[in-house]
Amino acid sequence: MTRRQLYASAALLLAAATLTTARGPTGAQRPPAPNSPPQYPAQESDIRYTGSVGAALAPGDGFILRLVARATAGHPYDILGVHQGYPGITTEVIGTLPRTVTPGQQVVIDVRYLVTDCTRAPADAGLPFLDVTLRNTRAIQTLSQILGPDYTLELSRNLHATCSSSDIRTRTPDSSAPNSTVR
Repeated sequence: MTRRQLYASAALLLAAATLTTARGPTGAQRPPAPNSPPQYPAQESDIRYTGSVGAALAPGDGFILRLVARATAGHPYDILGVHQGYPGITTEVIGTLPRTVTPGQQVVIDVRYLVTDCTRAPADAGLPFLDVTLRNTRAIQTLSQILGPDYTLELSRNLHATCSSSDIRTRTPDSSAPNSTVR
């Protein structure tokens, strides 16, 4: 082996040893120390939409949608509030707040929606988000959650049922209407 090949081999072995030492034996991150502070609450939470509990059946009805919260890390957090960002819609959590979510436990949150003004409520909920205020021993944060297509469809369906007589809703065309010329 020439000196040049020997130096190249030594450099490759040194680089491999450095990389292995830096990454650890499995490449995974080490778990946090037992006395380490918790992450921010948004990093430790998992909030999902699970379905409708009470649908709007007539104009003016409220409706209830169910969420489930769980802790994804080893620290508990509290849910302080849930708010819908659309004007013309108010929300309230059924039951008392704050609710503590501990690791290994699922907490059910039923949210009652009430449309207070159909002219300000959206005609269809495109990408509705829900603001959830969380707290742990590190911080208080408001997390804007987009809860997926099932939540979007259920919210839109309930908005149509609640505000069915509103002028802002898309109407089904009447097939008996005569064609007219467009100018």
